[in-house]
Amino acid sequence: MLYLAGIFISIFLFLLLLIKQNKSSADVILAIWMAVMTIHQIAHYLDFTTFSYQYPHLLGTVLALPLLHGLLLYFYTAALTGLKKITLKSILPHFIPFVLLLVLAIPFYALPGEQKVEVFKSGGKGFEWYILIQLLFILGSGMTYVFKSLILIKQSRTQLEELFSDLKKKNLQWLQYLSMGLAGIWVLVLFFDDAVIFVGVSGLVLLIGILGINQAPIFTAQFEPKPDGVLSENEGEESPQVRYAKSGLKAAASDELFDRLTQLMSQEEVYKNNELTMGELAMMLDVQPNYLSQVINEKAGKNFYNYINSLRIEAFINLAAQPEKQHYSLLALAFDCGFNSKSTFNKYFKAVTGETPSEYLFLVKSSDFVVN
Repeated sequence: MLYLAGIFISIFLFLLLLIKQNKSSADVILAIWMAVMTIHQIAHYLDFTTFSYQYPHLLGTVLALPLLHGLLLYFYTAALTGLKKITLKSILPHFIPFVLLLVLAIPFYALPGEQKVEVFKSGGKGFEWYILIQLLFILGSGMTYVFKSLILIKQSRTQLEELFSDLKKKNLQWLQYLSMGLAGIWVLVLFFDDAVIFVGVSGLVLLIGILGINQAPIFTAQFEPKPDGVLSENEGEESPQVRYAKSGLKAAASDELFDRLTQLMSQEEVYKNNELTMGELAMMLDVQPNYLSQVINEKAGKNFYNYINSLRIEAFINLAAQPEKQHYSLLALAFDCGFNSKSTFNKYFKAVTGETPSEYLFLVKSSDFVVN
């Protein structure tokens, strides 16, 4: 029954994506993945029920199909994050293992129908060599593309922190869940039979249905990644001096821009806008976003996300210390300072101060009492 549920969900998601208006490239890739997932599950169900034994030409039609799942996850992640350009020329080499596995299966495809049925009934007798190669290909390809997807997610978070002051609505956590879910399927492939594996596949399809169908691209035209589209391998660890060594922003202009930025934050408190982005802040200062990013990194020693949220934490501490604000809840004060979720506020506050908000304020009050 669970097998059928997985099949119906896959078909439903495929049709939903097919009729979706203004489809993004990520939607198209996800639709293709759902089509592949549907075909794969139907073929397995026909084998599981032995229905395919009545039509032997159906046997083995999906031998190489498992290789596409990790590949399509990677393409979906690349399209959703905007960190890789998806072109026909760039994707074709990724299909070489898939084609090779199909070619290696030709001896099986050439068998008469009755012999195909016997091979399947015997668990692959006479084709043990192919089963081993298939397993190595599936695990190697699957884990490789899961790993590559997780790298893209990490790189995407680095760029998001240069552009947005709040990451709550971004899809990175969802992509991590999806990647780790697929990795779990490959673990099942290694240790369990098809019955258990496809229960896991049905669960993965359900996860996609719950979390993935309404995901939008992380970067829009307003917030494109850097021109090359990809972070260098160690860019997140580079010092600002190295990263901006070739920048056209002069030292005097950098100092002047940072002064204007500091004044804007002090006088207008724009950090309290919980949807503030690098692009919006750059427009307020009438400067290119990349120059503003450079100044924040060099002068404040932080990326945009950390810079804005540090100001929010400072504002919260100042507000919480005011006697007339004592009747407000901590969360209300946090929202007033620009945070839009309790989890983000608590997590970032502890990262900055080493204490939870309530612990920190208790220590401050205790210290004031001792001094007085």
